[in-house]
Order: sequence, then C-alpha cells, then structure tokens
Amino acid sequence: MFIKIIKYGIALIVCAFGYTTSAQVVQVNPRSDWKYVRSQELTLQENSLYQFEVPADAAYDYLLNLTIKEANVETFISVTDLQGKPISKHSASQKLEQLEFNVPASGTYKISILYKGSEDDDGTTPITVNLIRRPTIN
Repeated sequence: MFIKIIKYGIALIVCAFGYTTSAQVVQVNPRSDWKYVRSQELTLQENSLYQFEVPADAAYDYLLNLTIKEANVETFISVTDLQGKPISKHSASQKLEQLEFNVPASGTYKISILYKGSEDDDGTTPITVNLIRRPTIN
C-alpha cells in the first residue's frame, strides 16, 4: 500500500511539473501579434536599387526582414516618405538585413533595398523580403 502511495505521489509531482513547464512556454511570446503585410522572392542585381511602396498605419510597428541565400552579401535598407524624408532611425550607409520601424502618420511609404555582393559573386543574388506588422506596444 505504501509503495502505491509513493508511485501516485511521484506521478502527481511529474504531472504538476509538466503542467507548469508547458504553461510557462505558452506565456513567453511577446511578438505573437505580428502579421504579414508582404512577402516576395527577388533576384537582386549587383549595385542595383530595388524600391517598392507600401501603405503604413501609425498604429503599427513594422519589421522588414531580408533572407539572403548567399554568403558575403551586404544589404542596405532605408524607409522614406514619398518626399524622400527618412523614417527609419539608422544611417543609410549602415548594413542591415532586418529593420524595425514605425511611421509618424498613416500613408504611403517607400522601402529601398541596395545589394552589394562579394568580388567573386556572379552579380545576382536571390533574397526573400518579408514585411510584417503588429499593433504598437506602448
């Protein structure tokens, strides 16, 4: 009888530990509200500039992520309004593969991507551009 109580006690402790562990994992994801705005596969040419316009809302934070399929590639990202005023808070000469930004007012904004490959590169590189957003967290 005493052995059965010990077995049930150990089983109860293991179940309780498993329950608390899974509850902690579920609670830890602050970026769960991110939603895709745009996703596109591109083949960029050496020293070329790729630009596209996107509607943006001031009530959202945005994240632009580049997935580059080759090594030794430098990418530069900038976000401007349609008059050319910079929106992102980084230097345009800063190499980036990911840029988080928010806009001061709802409207249309221009995203520019410049690519520079290594010297032994064939002059093109395939990349994936993902733009996602979530409600602004204050």
